[in-house]
Amino acid sequence: MKLINARQVWTEAQHESNASISAVAIDRAESAPVKTGGRIGKRDAQFPAMGSEKGEEAGRFSVPGQRISISETRRTSAGKSTARAAHLATIGKVLRAIGTLPFQEQQFGHYLYHPCMTLAHVLNAEKLIWSCVDFSTLTEAKEAKVHCLVTMALQSYKVEAHDGAQWGPARIAEGMLKLYGVHIEPKVWDRDWKEAWNFLRGAIEEVDIRVQQPVWQVIHAEKEEVAA
Repeated sequence: MKLINARQVWTEAQHESNASISAVAIDRAESAPVKTGGRIGKRDAQFPAMGSEKGEEAGRFSVPGQRISISETRRTSAGKSTARAAHLATIGKVLRAIGTLPFQEQQFGHYLYHPCMTLAHVLNAEKLIWSCVDFSTLTEAKEAKVHCLVTMALQSYKVEAHDGAQWGPARIAEGMLKLYGVHIEPKVWDRDWKEAWNFLRGAIEEVDIRVQQPVWQVIHAEKEEVAA
């Protein structure tokens, strides 16, 4: 794995969770060619537990036998196997580092960087950012719209985190209308919504920087180990 930055490493580590590694292993095993052409003979195999009071002979069977060399069982070269082991070890360190974060911060990071985002990631990311917000001075109606604005701010930031452009007022207004049926007027964005938007984006960025820290620690430690 190339250790470029915490965002890239977070994403790549999710591609090879324990479940996906197992799936690849099973797939390779199922698709492996069956060795043919070798001489197959008969060998006696003894299964004492299948014997009876008459003796052990009842638990003795002839079974097909074939000698297999170690080269027939190795799917990759020794060098590649070593590199693969190091790759998986690094992934393990990254996943453990992510696991040290509070649950909602893990979910927030997955919302931004997991290759297969889920509804749980979305809900927890929204809840986490909303807990950072204090809009007690807002009217009830405006507070409800700002709550919808959290979703738009998260989606816009996610686009930015993947090298896209921050959403503008028209795109935000369109998203709120389609997702929530809530209308805001882009023409009065600067007056009514810009301050709230900037506050939300700042809160999201602050959490993003925080959740990346454990992953950055792994990256720095790995690079120092290689340099030593």
